[in-house]
Amino acid sequence: MLGQFVVSKMGRDRGRLFVVVGREGDGYVYIADGATHKLGKAKRKNVKHLILTEQVDEDIRAALEAGNSVTDEQLVTALRVYRPQERKEGDA
Repeated sequence: MLGQFVVSKMGRDRGRLFVVVGREGDGYVYIADGATHKLGKAKRKNVKHLILTEQVDEDIRAALEAGNSVTDEQLVTALRVYRPQERKEGDA
């Protein structure tokens, strides 16, 4: 879902938090964080290589679905505000 927070499971960016900023029909999405991966050059990532969170930034989602522009600063702010709950090994 657009605007959803995800964590990378694979690659150099493993363990980093991103926002989904685009979709592709064959199981791929585009992710960005506004710093290392900016909106203008969003990273294409296989959904299998992402940990999907239940958190969605509604402002970013609404803007992306309406075709309005979102800035890198908005992504950085959204990621700074979002704090995932820490999970311990073995927790379900």
